Amino acid sequence: MSQIQEVKVATDVVQLISERVTLQRSGANWRGLCPFHSEKSPSFFVSEQLQRYRCFGCGESGDAFTFLEKYEGMTFAEALQYLADRAGITLTKQTFTDEDEQRKRLLEILNLAREYYYYLLTEHEVGKKALAYLKERGTTQESIKVFQLGYSLPSWDGLLKYLNHKKHYSMEDIHASGLLVKNQTGRSYDRFRDRLMFPLTDHRGRVVGFSGRVLDSAVKEAKYINTPETLLYHKSQLLYGFSQLYQNIRKENEVVVVEGEFDVISSAQAHVNNVVAVKGSALTEEHMRLLSRTVEKVLLCFDTDSAGLEATRRAIAVAKPFGIELRVLDFGEEAQKDPDELARTNPQHWRQVVRSSISVYEFLMRAAVSEQDVSTPEGKRKVVNQLAPIFSQISHAVEKEYYIKKLAETLQVKESTLQTDLQKFGVLGERKKVPRKNANEPEEQTTKEQPLSRRVRLEQYLLFLLFQAAPSQMPTFLRQVVEFEWQVPAAKQLVASLAKQSADKNWSLQTFAQGLAEDLQQRLFEITAEEEFLRIINDLDRDKEYSKEWNKTWADIQQLQLSDRKAVISARISELESLNEMSADQKVEYNELLQQVVQMR
Repeated sequence: MSQIQEVKVATDVVQLISERVTLQRSGANWRGLCPFHSEKSPSFFVSEQLQRYRCFGCGESGDAFTFLEKYEGMTFAEALQYLADRAGITLTKQTFTDEDEQRKRLLEILNLAREYYYYLLTEHEVGKKALAYLKERGTTQESIKVFQLGYSLPSWDGLLKYLNHKKHYSMEDIHASGLLVKNQTGRSYDRFRDRLMFPLTDHRGRVVGFSGRVLDSAVKEAKYINTPETLLYHKSQLLYGFSQLYQNIRKENEVVVVEGEFDVISSAQAHVNNVVAVKGSALTEEHMRLLSRTVEKVLLCFDTDSAGLEATRRAIAVAKPFGIELRVLDFGEEAQKDPDELARTNPQHWRQVVRSSISVYEFLMRAAVSEQDVSTPEGKRKVVNQLAPIFSQISHAVEKEYYIKKLAETLQVKESTLQTDLQKFGVLGERKKVPRKNANEPEEQTTKEQPLSRRVRLEQYLLFLLFQAAPSQMPTFLRQVVEFEWQVPAAKQLVASLAKQSADKNWSLQTFAQGLAEDLQQRLFEITAEEEFLRIINDLDRDKEYSKEWNKTWADIQQLQLSDRKAVISARISELESLNEMSADQKVEYNELLQQVVQMR
C-alpha cells in the first residue's frame, strides 16, 4: 500500500468534513448544506462507506484530499501532510514538487520574520518608540500578542542579515517572500524599515505577508506599505483578523467588514470580535467564498466617499451567488466616524452602531438621494440612473417592490412611471457592466440539461439495488446482469469488478471501493448516494420485498431494451422498403429482420 493510500484509509472523511460543515445522518450517508455554493436545501452528501463526498446541486465531488484542496485552498502535498499528521503517520517516501518545497521554505521565512519583528517590539530596546506609539493609540498588550504586532529596524539590512546570515536562507527565497527589494544597482535591502508591523495571515493562521505603518506621520513616505503579490500572498484572498477572530465570527454568524488593521484591533478591544478588514477597498469573490462558510450576514463599514460607495455597489454582485445577506452599518443622522477612533473613544457607541444596520439597498438609495436635488427633474433622473442597475439585482419580488415604493414616495413620482424607468435603465446598466467580448458575438442562450431517459434511470436504480444488496442476494443478481449491455457510464466496469470480488466472505462496499480507480469510486458513490433510491428501499422489507423490487426493475429494463431493439429494426425495415429495388443481400437482410420481429412478439 502506498503512503497516499495509507493516509487515505486512516482518514475518516465524515469527521474531517463535519469539522467544517454541519452534517446530519441521512440513511447510510451524511447530508448538509454545500460549502461550495449557496443553497437552502441540503444537497451535499458524504458517504461513510465510500469515504467520498458529492454535491448533487453544483457537482463538486471527491475524497479527503480533494476536499482540503477545494475548501482550505491546500495543495495536494499540503493536504497529504495535514492528513498524515492527523493520523500520526510519518511520511517517508513523500515527493514534493519544486513549488511545494518553495512554499514550505517561504512559510518558514515569513514565520521567522514575524518572530523577529515581534521580538524587536516587545523585548528589544529599539522597540520602545513603537510601543509608545501603540500605547498612545490605546493598543493593549493582549492585542499585541493576539495579532503578533512587531517593529522593523530603521537599518537597511537588519532582517536580511537575520534571515540570510544567521538562518541561512537563500537570497532568492527571501526575495520571493516579498521581504526584500532590489535597487537599480542590484543591491538588496529590507522592504520594511522603521515601521509598525502587522503580520498578514491566511484563513489557516499562516503568515503569508506583512503590512507596515510609519510611526511618524510627518515622514514623506506612504503611510502603509504591503507585501507585493507572491506565491503565498494574494490581496484578493486575505481578510485581516479572520484567523485570529474566527471563533467569534462563527459564533455571531455575521461579520463586520472594515478597511484597516487598526479598525479590527480597536474593535476587538471594544468587544466587537466579529470584524475583519479587506486589504484594499473591495470585497472579492474569494472573500465572499471564505465568509459564506462561516456567516450568513456581512455588515459593511466602508468610507462614504466615492471609492467606498463603489465598493459597496460591487459587493452586491459579489455576494449574490453565495446567498449572503449584505447590510451596511447605520450611523444615523451623525457623520460616519472612523471605526478605530470610535471604538477607542466611545466603545459603547461603536457596539451600538454594529447592532444597527440597514439593507445595502436602503443605504445606496439614501446615498443617491442625498447627492442630488430631488426636487428637480434632473436630480430625479440622476437618482434613477444610479439606482436602476442596483435595484435590478434584487431577486426577491416583494423586497424589490418595497424599495420601488419607497423611492417613488421620496421622488414624488408614480410607482408605475418609476417601474418603467428602472426596468429600462436597469437592463442598460447591467449590459454596460458586462460587455460581450465580441460585438458580433450573439447573446448567451441558457440551455437546460436534458432529462435522463427512463431506461438510464432504471439502470441506475438497478445498479443501486445491486450494490445495496445483502451478500446472500448478490450472486443471483450478478448472474443476471454480468453480460448486460449497460447505457449508464462505467456500469460495465463496476459490475465486472464486483463479480471478481463479491465471492470474498469479507466483502464490503468500503473495501470494494478502495480497490477501484478514482473515477469509478466517484461513479459508485453517485449511484449509492441517490436520495430518491434510498427512500424507496428504506420502505422495503429487505428479506421479503428486496428481491421482488429487483425482479420488477430488471423486467422493466428488459422490456425497454426489447422496445429499443424493435424500434431499430423497424427503422431499418422502413429504410429497405423505401428502396426502388433491393439487392440480393438486402433481400436476405430484410427477411431476417422480419423474422426477428415475429420472434419478438
